[in-house]
Amino acid sequence: MTARPTVVIVNGERDWADHFPGASVRRCRLQTAQWQVSGNALYLLDEQGRTRVDGVLWRVGAIRPEPRHRVVLDLIRLTGTPCVNPAATLQRGFDRLSMRAEMQAIGMPMLPQEIVLGGALLDHTEPAPPAVLKVGNYHAGYGKALVRTREDWADLRDLAWTADDYVTLEPFVDYVRDLRCLAVGNEIWGMARRSGSWKANRDTQEYTLTDLPAELTGYTRAAMAHLGADILGLDFLEDRAGRFSLLETNDVPGLSGFPAAIRPLLARRLMTQIRG
Repeated sequence: MTARPTVVIVNGERDWADHFPGASVRRCRLQTAQWQVSGNALYLLDEQGRTRVDGVLWRVGAIRPEPRHRVVLDLIRLTGTPCVNPAATLQRGFDRLSMRAEMQAIGMPMLPQEIVLGGALLDHTEPAPPAVLKVGNYHAGYGKALVRTREDWADLRDLAWTADDYVTLEPFVDYVRDLRCLAVGNEIWGMARRSGSWKANRDTQEYTLTDLPAELTGYTRAAMAHLGADILGLDFLEDRAGRFSLLETNDVPGLSGFPAAIRPLLARRLMTQIRG
């Protein structure tokens, strides 16, 4: 490794370079960058030219996942290139269903789901309204619709059929609190959010940092340990009976509203891995 390592920021915010004073920082778009493995080293080719990659900060948000994106994670793993989150962790959470299986394996409280792969089977599906329809592997409220009535389902079913992707249906939660748990290493922060629509984790109008119930802190630590993550966001809904349900787990969580110290903390974690 060179004395001044090259850190590649994949997508994400534009000011990350400020947090890596000891590195040369390149920012690339996953959608257009090209990658190479040569001599067991990882190289990036983008508009700025070709460079060897010593570390990766993966900040890929709610874009349409493509098989090519998994290949990039495979290249990072094959070369042992330090990455935050680790490439193996990102692969385990690449799809909503794979992440659900991971969380189910450690006993997370999750809503029951009906999962359908194959348009013809939608004709044999009758969700009890209100229910939430989710199409494919999307985050941040995309690909989701509320089934308020049986009549709604008839139209939404037809739209879901055109997507040629898997579909999930789960009960709608009339929640009283929407809580985001954000963990970086051993540190955990909590945020209470209020949305302007039924989509709890989108269109946020108000948010406040808050202390988390011990139950949620325990769940967060368990998920971090299970996935071997550097950073993880978990979204929980609390219903009127005081029960928590895990809505979503995000291995590239947004940092807006959380303490500014989190970004340099992540940068230090990556630089520590690069320096070995």
